[in-house]
Amino acid sequence: MSLKSLLKPWRLLKRKFALQRKRKLKNIIEQKSFSALLGKKKQSPLFIVTLTSYGKRVEDTAPYAIWSLFEQSIAPDKIILWLDNENWNLDNIPQLLKMEAEMGLEIKFCEDLKSYKKLNFALREYPNDVLITVDDDAYYPKDWLEKLLQAHKENPEKICCHRAHIIKKGQPYNKWKWKADESDNAEMLFPTGIGGVLYPPSSLEISRLDEFMRLAPQADDIAYWALAKLNGTKHILAKDGYFEFALVNGMDEEDSLMSSNREKCKNDLQFNEVSKELPSNHGK
Repeated sequence: MSLKSLLKPWRLLKRKFALQRKRKLKNIIEQKSFSALLGKKKQSPLFIVTLTSYGKRVEDTAPYAIWSLFEQSIAPDKIILWLDNENWNLDNIPQLLKMEAEMGLEIKFCEDLKSYKKLNFALREYPNDVLITVDDDAYYPKDWLEKLLQAHKENPEKICCHRAHIIKKGQPYNKWKWKADESDNAEMLFPTGIGGVLYPPSSLEISRLDEFMRLAPQADDIAYWALAKLNGTKHILAKDGYFEFALVNGMDEEDSLMSSNREKCKNDLQFNEVSKELPSNHGK
C-alpha cells in the first residue's frame, strides 16, 4: 500500500473536522459573538492587516480566516479585505462578511490585480503605516500578530515573517530549504504569504512595483521579496513563530495548486526573471 493511500483516510478526517469547525464558527459570526475592532488608535503608524479573496473563497474561506484575525491577543488597528470591483459590491458580498463589517472589518473594492490586491492598494493608501498581509484560507493562532509585532518592535526597519524558505543559490524552488529557522542566513530568507508578512513603512521599492508585477504575474511573494531587496530592506523571522497553519477547509499544503510541480516550475521562471533585475543578481 502506498504512502498516499495510507494518508487518504487521515486527510478525509481532517476535512471532516474542518467542516465541523466551520459550522460552529458560522453561528458565532452570524451572532457577532466575537471581539470587535474598536478603532481606538488614531496616531500613525497604524498596524493594518490586509488581505484579498476571490471567487468562491469570498464566501467559503475568507470569513473564517478573518474571524481568526478578530480574535488576536493584540488586535490590529484595521483589517481590510480588498475585493475586485468587477464581481463584488456592497449588495452581493456574503452575509458573514457583512456581519464582520459591522464588527469593524473594512471591505474595499478595487481593480482586479489578482493576488496583488492584498498589498498594492494598501501600500499607496497607507504609506506611513505598518501593513501585515495574510491569506484568505488559513486560521491564524491567537498570538500570531503579537509575535509579529514583537519582532517588529525589536527590528523596526526589517520585514518580519512567521514562515519562510531559504533560497539555495543556483537551485530550483523545490530544492530550497523549505522551513527556515533562526540559525539560517537571514540574507537568504524568502517569506511565504500564508504565514503572514509584516511590512514597515517604506520597506519596498514601490516605484518599480508595476514592472515586477509583469515579471512575476502569478507570484506576488517573489515580487515583494525582490522589491525589498531593491530597497535594501532585510527580512527576519518572528521568534518562536508558526510554520504550519490550519487551513479553513482542512486541506494539506501538498493538495494546493501552488505546491504542484507545474506551479513550482512557474515559480522558478518568475524568480529567474525577477532576479535579473536585482543589482547583485541576488539569490542566483
